[in-house]
Amino acid sequence: MKRLFIFFAVMVLFIMATATVMAEEVTIKYVCWDYSVVPEKQEVVQAFEEKYPDINVEVIDVASKDYGDKLTIMLTVGEDIDVISIKDMPTYSAYIKRGGLEPLNSFVEKDEDFDPAIFKGLMDEIKVDGNYYGVPYRSDVWILYYNKELFDKAGVPYPTNDMTWEDFGNKAKLITSGSGNDKIYGAYIHAWKSLAMNLGVQTGEHTLVDGEYDFLKPAYELYLKMMYEDKSVMTYGEAVTSSAHYASQFESGKVGMIYMGTWNIGRMISDAKAGKHDVEWGILKAPHWPGQKPGVTIGNVTPLAINANSKKKEAAWKFVKFFGGEEGAKIFARNGILPAMKSKAVLDVFTSADGFPENATAALEAHTVYLEFPPHPNGRAIDKILQEEHELIMIGEKTIEEGIEAMEKRVKEAKEW
Repeated sequence: MKRLFIFFAVMVLFIMATATVMAEEVTIKYVCWDYSVVPEKQEVVQAFEEKYPDINVEVIDVASKDYGDKLTIMLTVGEDIDVISIKDMPTYSAYIKRGGLEPLNSFVEKDEDFDPAIFKGLMDEIKVDGNYYGVPYRSDVWILYYNKELFDKAGVPYPTNDMTWEDFGNKAKLITSGSGNDKIYGAYIHAWKSLAMNLGVQTGEHTLVDGEYDFLKPAYELYLKMMYEDKSVMTYGEAVTSSAHYASQFESGKVGMIYMGTWNIGRMISDAKAGKHDVEWGILKAPHWPGQKPGVTIGNVTPLAINANSKKKEAAWKFVKFFGGEEGAKIFARNGILPAMKSKAVLDVFTSADGFPENATAALEAHTVYLEFPPHPNGRAIDKILQEEHELIMIGEKTIEEGIEAMEKRVKEAKEW
């Protein structure tokens, strides 16, 4: 009888312990874009769940092109979301302004295993009014990609890590040849305003939210010359109407150079493995302006944030910290994605990835990185204005001076809203 009593007592304790464990399990909802087509995010989520078996991650996957609009609707109607992947700084600023993101200072201060210094100032760059609202997990810098074969065929020396923007334009002109279907362009200038405005921000003297934009003039002068005089790049109108994509243009083997972010490294590697291209490519530091040392460039930061209305913020913080920390960073690096946390161990993983260009590590060594678009309460409106005026300058509907004047007038009005 005594043994039977002990058996039942043990069983009751076991059931209670199991129930307690089950009660402690939590599911957090993580919203991001293109989850199903990017293995690195899937691998990070899997690794996180293995480390924290009491936390399940339910992923809400949204197509990249629809992400901004759908996420705004989700937050507006109060959909149950815990962790948010932030796609750009104007959106980040807008969500902070409306109170949609949880300040993270208290989590940072009490978490002895987390130090913002691992991001070498990036977390401080996206602080707003003294508050942290996001933990970076990716931080891309802009670099130069070049097609070695096209330079060899033209008998033109390869571009270098120490090259001015004028040099870039000259080399593009030298390797341009042919016409029609046989046309070889020296470079491809994508339709994003970043392709021109980054060159102005790269001086380090201005930002895109300052409201004065004369500093953009040299970049537009360079690009308009390349399009309409040298004919070394596809015109802006052709790029837009043909829906040209920077990756497909470069991978076609008919474009000598593209100025683009490090996110394209992973794509070049994976597309080569998939047999989508056989381009012999290399990467270099971004060109710079006269008087600047090589290694000054523009950076983009991609953070994770916690929904201010989340009821599972402690679990969400663990996920955000893991995603941006060294464990998550190594997974991103292994997949050819440059993480925000760049320890030597992480960079060694990144540069040793199968398919990474030989002798190209120096391209990633930037001594100064300026944020492309800093947080600002009216960031989305400013961003939209700049893109619209950028398009009009690039298609010749407005002169550079007229476009810059319009930017300044419209941005001043937007700041007064």
